[in-house]
Amino acid sequence: MTEQTPAPVSPASPVAPEPDESRTSPEPATGPAAPVAGPLTVREITPDEAVETLLELGGSFLQTPAWGRAKAGWRRTHLGWFDASGRRVGAGLVLSRTIPRLSRSYAYLPEGPGLPWDAVATDPAAWIDPLVAWAKANKAFALRLGYPVVSRIWDREPVKKQVVENGLLSFTSLPTAVDNPAARSLEAWLGRNHWLPLGADGVAVGQPRLLCVVDLRGRTDAELLKGMNQQWRRNVKKAEKAGVQVRTVGSEGLDTFHALYVESAERDNFLPRPKSYFDVMARSFASEGDGVDAPVSARFYEAHVDGDVLASALMIRFGRTFSYLYGGSTERNRDARASNALQWRAMRDAAAAGCEAYDFRGFNTSLGATSPLTGLLLFKLGAGADVVEMVGERELVISRFWHFAFARAMAARIAINKRRKAARATPDAADI
Repeated sequence: MTEQTPAPVSPASPVAPEPDESRTSPEPATGPAAPVAGPLTVREITPDEAVETLLELGGSFLQTPAWGRAKAGWRRTHLGWFDASGRRVGAGLVLSRTIPRLSRSYAYLPEGPGLPWDAVATDPAAWIDPLVAWAKANKAFALRLGYPVVSRIWDREPVKKQVVENGLLSFTSLPTAVDNPAARSLEAWLGRNHWLPLGADGVAVGQPRLLCVVDLRGRTDAELLKGMNQQWRRNVKKAEKAGVQVRTVGSEGLDTFHALYVESAERDNFLPRPKSYFDVMARSFASEGDGVDAPVSARFYEAHVDGDVLASALMIRFGRTFSYLYGGSTERNRDARASNALQWRAMRDAAAAGCEAYDFRGFNTSLGATSPLTGLLLFKLGAGADVVEMVGERELVISRFWHFAFARAMAARIAINKRRKAARATPDAADI
């Protein structure tokens, strides 16, 4: 298949193109209406101003005030990018963690900031250097940033076949459906300016670089269903015949969700997060809106048969993207295929709300082919998702001394946690 040359897109709409010869390039995030007049400056803005700009540009939910409130132990600062006329042309959330009893801090912008990344890719220094200057002025010893630019996209069918036959990461050797030269240019600039990639050894660090995304743009329910594989379509029909119903609930769904999530963790041998983590997250986003039609919202989806909840999932909508964050299911009545029914309902809700992308989020690239979570990847691909690779997270070390001290302290903390959690522990750095 002939490779295309798409413009960069934000993580809020990393939509995968259709797998056929009429493939079109992913659409860029909506940018400022007028050309940006430099030089650019960066300064603090209010949370409301940040949300307004992020929604305009197609930023990630990880850059919102709600996500900042959900991250205990991190100081949050909302920044705005301003051009020479004073017009706000970008926004981002900086999460900072300070070395105890010192003013030095580690600054992190997960999947962000929200910028017109098509413009950023053509002149990274104009946009990134003001952020670095802000970080230095605020005594950050390191700056970590998730660059939300699509690098490559693979079609789902070749990926599924390759994963089943040769292991989880073997698909990266396959020809891509999309290979973005703008990403290569950005990566070259990052390399020249000492932004070091994180997670290059295959172990998940921070937010995922490889995402599973269903393109919702202009597609009817029938077209979305057709994009699924035969097994998925069969399971959707089984759920209908079994009488599975799907409903959305607010914070009252937390207890049921967490019980199913813990059951899934025990079954698949991964370490579950505490209920308090999801409580804070759900309440943080619920305060922004109510219902799937709200541009910023969080809801629990429950799939049940006669009131017996068989599957539950936490979903977040931010602007044009609908994201599946966490889910759980029970072994009871497995033939009802409740998980398929739940995802199918959420996907249709997202399309009806005008979302452009259904984001299944990423997967741990350190897993082996026989891991239970490899089945989760195949589940996502069967639903019609393509694998989308982002440029991903990079780190700029500003002070080697303080960065070394911080790294040693974090390594000691991770080692202690791993000993506590024993063999079932997952890397603490995998999701900050």
